[in-house]
Amino acid sequence: MDTPEPAASHPAQARFENLCQRTEEYVREEPAKAIGLAVGLGFFISVFPVFRLVSGLFRLFFSLLRPVLLCLGGIKLYEELVKRSDQDRR
Repeated sequence: MDTPEPAASHPAQARFENLCQRTEEYVREEPAKAIGLAVGLGFFISVFPVFRLVSGLFRLFFSLLRPVLLCLGGIKLYEELVKRSDQDRR
């Protein structure tokens, strides 16, 4: 007996649930292709240095985060000072 699933509260959640449902249907219809695809992706991930690339990107992102936030803070401070300067002139 199928039970009705609750409606997704967010569009991304709805898309994810739809993707999961389609994936499950594909695996049930084409099990050999699904296993082959899983084996192929597993081999690709083991041969391709995905972990090193992802960890390098995270390291780069977090090393650039502090200077970027400092620049954004400086810009916001400048905008606030200009706004207050314009208000004082009036």
